[in-house]
Amino acid sequence: STRVALDHLESVPEKLSLLEDFKDIGESHCRREMIEERYTKYKEIVSSLQQQLKDSKKRVQQFKDVKMDADISDIEVAAPSSSWHTQNSFLSSSLLSDS
Repeated sequence: STRVALDHLESVPEKLSLLEDFKDIGESHCRREMIEERYTKYKEIVSSLQQQLKDSKKRVQQFKDVKMDADISDIEVAAPSSSWHTQNSFLSSSLLSDS
């Protein structure tokens, strides 16, 4: 029985060491879960920001397209009136010189 008691006492530090190892494993598992949750949230935020950037670029391009169309329309409207103005001044000056 003395030998069994001594063996038991000698094995206690090993059992304590095993318990500490399990405790460390449990803590590292909790840290890992926390880090994975943070990473998942980070990925969601980055994905959302990338989508917002993509949408913003699309809206800017649409705005540029609309503005370019409006500028072209203004040029088309201005061009005939300027040529009409040139023709009108030519006719006016011709009539004045005939007089």
